[in-house]
Amino acid sequence: MTTEGKLIVIEGPDHVGRSMHARLLNERLKAHGVAVTIVGLARSTLLGDLIKGSNAALHQLNWRTRALLYATDLHDQYIHQIEPLMAAGYVVIADRYTMTPLIRESIRGGDEEWIRGLYSSMPQPDITVVLQAGGRRLLNRMMYNDSLTKLNHYEAGADLALSPSITRSFLEYQKLLRRAFTEKAEQDGHPMIHTRATVLEVHSAIWSHVKPSVEGMLQTIKK
Repeated sequence: MTTEGKLIVIEGPDHVGRSMHARLLNERLKAHGVAVTIVGLARSTLLGDLIKGSNAALHQLNWRTRALLYATDLHDQYIHQIEPLMAAGYVVIADRYTMTPLIRESIRGGDEEWIRGLYSSMPQPDITVVLQAGGRRLLNRMMYNDSLTKLNHYEAGADLALSPSITRSFLEYQKLLRRAFTEKAEQDGHPMIHTRATVLEVHSAIWSHVKPSVEGMLQTIKK
């Protein structure tokens, strides 16, 4: 059994099911006797509540300021959670990591190399899985979950002046995000998994990519 920690990242747009699949992966690893924790954007002790509590105001700031805030949030988690827990042999599951803030601000005209530099000292994940879904599928999920009324202008890409209609803006913004996530996944060799299938099928696909990275940590489940 290896005692080396692992960093597993699940990326993708809002409402694609990242958080749910991070929880399912967490439960599966725990069932195999693996120590696990989940981190993610805007979850640090230092800035998490501030970022979530001032979401609307935050997204009125320029791209450079937003990039610095999100980078500070993730670095705080790295110092106080990710690094010490990985050193202790934990699997750390990141519900979004550096890819999302990089893509969000690059789409808005941010300097990609400058933003990438903010994360240069962060450890590279052992595996990054990118979840994807079409914009209409994501919109239907929001309607089904009664969360369409909570759609904010930043999440809909309204700040990019894509359309006077917030739903049309959302669909156009999702096209930009999907293209960016696809390009980044192909560039870095990350597996992409479409979430049109059932939850169990998507989880099984995620597990097929994650398992090789954690194989040496798994204990046999007794029947």
